[in-house]
Formats: sequence, C-alpha cells, structure tokens
Amino acid sequence: MTTTPGKPAPTLVPGEIAGTGSHGLYHRLRQVPGEAHTVRTDFVPGPAPAAGNTVIATLAHLTDLHVVDPGSPARLDFAMRTGAGTASWAGLVDWVFRPQEALAPHAAAAMIRTLAALDLDACVVTGDNIDNAQVNELAAYLALLDGGKVAVSPFGYHGPQALDWDDPWYWRPDPGDDRYKRLWGFPTHPGLLEAAAAPFTAGGLGHPWLACLGNHDLLIGGTTAARPDLAAIATGPRKPVGLPDGPDLPDALGTFLTDPAALFTGPSRPVPALASRTFITPADFVNAHRHPGARPAGHGFTAANHRDGTAHYAYDPVPGVRIVVLNTDNPHGHWDGSMDRAQLDWLAEQLAADGPDDPLIVLASHHATSSLRNGYGVCPDQPGERAYAGEILRLALGCRNVVLWLNGHHHANRVVAHHRGDGGGLFEVTTAAIADWPVQARVLQIARERSGGLCITSTLVDHDAPVVPAAGQDTTDRLAALHRELAYNDAVRAGRTGAAGGAPDRNVRLRLPAPPR
Repeated sequence: MTTTPGKPAPTLVPGEIAGTGSHGLYHRLRQVPGEAHTVRTDFVPGPAPAAGNTVIATLAHLTDLHVVDPGSPARLDFAMRTGAGTASWAGLVDWVFRPQEALAPHAAAAMIRTLAALDLDACVVTGDNIDNAQVNELAAYLALLDGGKVAVSPFGYHGPQALDWDDPWYWRPDPGDDRYKRLWGFPTHPGLLEAAAAPFTAGGLGHPWLACLGNHDLLIGGTTAARPDLAAIATGPRKPVGLPDGPDLPDALGTFLTDPAALFTGPSRPVPALASRTFITPADFVNAHRHPGARPAGHGFTAANHRDGTAHYAYDPVPGVRIVVLNTDNPHGHWDGSMDRAQLDWLAEQLAADGPDDPLIVLASHHATSSLRNGYGVCPDQPGERAYAGEILRLALGCRNVVLWLNGHHHANRVVAHHRGDGGGLFEVTTAAIADWPVQARVLQIARERSGGLCITSTLVDHDAPVVPAAGQDTTDRLAALHRELAYNDAVRAGRTGAAGGAPDRNVRLRLPAPPR
C-alpha cells in the first residue's frame, strides 16, 4: 500500500463479517485499487496537463499521532463512560478513550516506515503528537520519528482495558465479556495489551521532519493547563476509575478548565508511580527536539524559540519553498486554537514580500481555520489580545506566494479553497489522524506547469502493514494492522466514518494560477 508521489496507491475499504455480538457487525478491511486523482478547478479551469510539469518540492504531512500512556492517572478516560453524550460533558470526553489506543505507537511506526521509503524533501508533523502532555509520551514520539527505543511505560499495561480491572464498559481484548464484544462484535486477542506495551525499536523517518505544537502536546487532555495538584496526581500511585460522588456537574468543561484536580478525586486503583508522567511545558517540547541528531537542526525549532519561549519558525526545505510553522495553541486552555499578537506580527513580516525572487510559502499549524476561534482566558477589556481565523487568513491571502496551508486537529481529510479578489488564492489541506480511522498520511508534490501555473498533487497514504492482521506473533506489523481494523470499527460505532472525506478531499490535483514569480 506504499505510494509514490503523484501515483494513487491501493486503498482500503470496509467489508463485513458477522460479529459475535447480538446488535451489530464487526468489520474487516479489504484492499481495492487506488483511487484516481481528481482535479480541483477552484482557481484554474480545465484538466491538469498530463506531462511537462517541473517538480519543485515533495512534502509529506503527518498529524495527530496521539502517542498515549493508558495508565496515566491524569487521563479522563473514566469520565467518558459517564459523561459522553450529555450536554455538560459535550466535546470534553468524546475522544478520551479509543479501543485501539494502546496500539497507537505501532500504527505510527508503520506509517513512519512507509513514508521513509518515499523520496521526500521534508515531512511536516502538525501536532497532537502525544496525548496528555507528558514527558514519557514525548520521549516515545521522538523515538518513533528519529529512531530508537519506544517505551511509554517500563511497567507494561496498567489501565481500564485490563481484564482484572473488571470494567466491562471498555473493550478488553483478553477472553471475557464486555460491552464492545456484546454490542458490536469486537474480537478477542489474548495477550494483546502486554504485546502492545512491550518496548520496541523504531527505525525512524530518515528524512528531514518539522515539528509543530498541538493542543494535546501542551494541555492536559488537550484542554486544560497543567497545575501542581494535577501534576501530583499524574505521577502518583493511584489512577481514578470513576467520578467523585455527588450531584452531576452542571459544567464539567468549566470545572476541568478551572479546577481539574476536582474531577480526579473519585474511586481509584493502584498503578505503578512513574516520575516521567511529569507534564511538559512549551519550552520542554521545543528543547526536546533540539538534540544533536535532529534533521534539520531542532526539527525546525530555533535558538530564538529557545531564547524567547516561542514555537513558531520558518524553514526552507528546498530553494524556492518556505514552510512557515505556526503555534496556534492557546496556553490558557480549551482545545481550539488562536494566535497571540506577537506571533501575528512575526507572521506579517514573513509574508511581507511576494515578489519574483521570494519563495512559495506553505503554512503549517495544528488547527484549521474552522477551529481558530479560541478566546478562552482573554481579558474582557482586551478583546484583541489574540488573533483568530479571519484575521490570520486575511493576512495569508494578502501574500500571493502563500499557496498551501497544512493542518490537522479535526482527524479528517478536507481540502478547502480560500479565494483572493484577484482570482487566485490558497488551498487549506487538513489530513486525517494516525490515531483514528482512516489512519492516513498525505504526500504533496508541488510542481510548476508549462503554463507557469502551479499544480499541487495530493496523494493519501495507507501504511504498509497487512490489511488483515496476521495470526501468530505480535509484531509491529500485526499490531499496526489490528489498530487500523479497530479504528474503523470504532468509527462505525461512534458514527465518525466521514473522516475519510470525499473524493475532492483525498487524491486531488490542486491547480493555482501563476504566482508573481
């Protein structure tokens, strides 16, 4: 299922097999021929030229890995079983537990290996690389991409999917009854949790890759800022398994934002205490990437980022192309994004020139324009303290050399055209998560047509693990294949199969008129 830039790969579609449950089907996947590229004519009419294009750069886009520590006492996984679907908890616990979550590092390893086999100039990794802003998750994610030992916890699996936790609300792969098996026919895989938690060695990407902060990289649960009382819970010896007794919370999100430790005072179970569950700061995130073997240096993060406590930068992967990486996290809290004024001014400087000698610009951020609306924590008497989608997009459209904006956050494939008044514009390309169905990355080939216009060819990539998980030894291939199969079935269960996007969001040729150069 590996692809080469500009060429559609075989893709995956669901089949159906009878499940063991009485109310649903468990789906297996099958491989079909790759989906052909369609042509987007938002800016330039007619088909793209069949030949004669000059390739300028080939980029990969990888996002939302969500390398997770299931045993962390600071995860709200226990609240999903109580609060999901209620107005008070809306949005807060919809993504807290995934039946495939323990296998996330293996799915990421398979995708990184697949991208490593391609001819790339750079890979842009747009955030939510980790799940709960913890040091141990950060170390595992860096080992996946740079190569090295991947070990989220030295104590193996300790979490709600373990059979001895005796909670049938969760899918428990060992033999025994649970809600997922009973209602949706989920399978039994004895010993899976132990295999998933065992350390393994990743080969790394082998190409230059650029890092970007996402809300889960910075905020606890992707939502709330770290506080000392919650940090003490995270590194401690007991993991909450239920909400505290008392009346239902009228505003669970408000409590999590202002007094998160209050939600972690209910019944609990013992887990091995782990000091590396310490929460990271933005400076920790930046500095962890600035190690001697990073390629490029700092994975894009600069000495100025280290000095100033920032996380935005620009990097030229090839002559004529500049990637401008933005930090759209709101450090005050909440999962959506926005931008502080100092960074907006810096971005304006980056986009000030769009003449014939200036490079094409690719913006990269974690948040898409549809989620750049987070004003949480802004002083009421200073409403302009942060910048939001409209202002940032107007700035981007004001520079004719900005042709592409890569982002994630929505765990879905989308391509949106943003128009300027002169007939041109830019394409905003959102790529689906590795954590969830469809478990895909994207390759984008930027080329100049003979006419002088641009053609950006987007090709989605499935990792090369087997379509059907093989029986026998629990290798990374088998675990990655099972992760993908479980992710599809979780999407069906939760009604999220639309994340794959439509044909205009997947394998597409994005045509743009000639830029000023």
